[in-house]
Amino acid sequence: MEELLKYFTTNVTGDKIWIAFLFLAVYYTLKKEPFKIFAHFSEKKEKEHDLAKTLLESQKLGKEANEFLREHLERHAFRKYYEINADAEMREALIKFHRKHQRKIGWHDIRRAYPDITLSGSKISAKLKWYDHLMRWLVTSLCYLVGAYSLFVIIYAILTRSAVDTLSFLGLTLAALLLLLTAVIFSSLNWPYHSTRKIIKVSTE
Repeated sequence: MEELLKYFTTNVTGDKIWIAFLFLAVYYTLKKEPFKIFAHFSEKKEKEHDLAKTLLESQKLGKEANEFLREHLERHAFRKYYEINADAEMREALIKFHRKHQRKIGWHDIRRAYPDITLSGSKISAKLKWYDHLMRWLVTSLCYLVGAYSLFVIIYAILTRSAVDTLSFLGLTLAALLLLLTAVIFSSLNWPYHSTRKIIKVSTE
């Protein structure tokens, strides 16, 4: 790696200077070990929360400071456990809503639908916009088309297996399976839509 760095810095020409900058950026990122950087920030966050807990337990702060720290810790715990960043009022409403409808919805539905969820007083509601419906049908149509095409390729590969070599057959089959997998993964873009519909349905019961 060090030898490559020396080569790029000494032999790069003017028209390839952007390649050198790209290489140096990649080299710097790898040198810094991105996982350690992420771990560092995570550790820093945990230390901040530990400090907040210590200050709260010390009971040496004023009432407003204690309330601020308590809200900070409760918000962090809720976000860590449910992956939802919500204030105290919304957290309480979501917990009550889930407790009431837990046989019909799960926290995964609330998490996916959260951008479309609103709180009116103490009542949870959700709303889909016109472009949500449009995107749902676009994604569904595209998934069906890609899925149908991949099945067609698989059938074509099977029917023409005797006329093509094994390598071509395997290539067609693999390509079709990858397309099918892509369609399945792409369909997950509709999960928030379906979860929001479930929230709308149970909230109006």
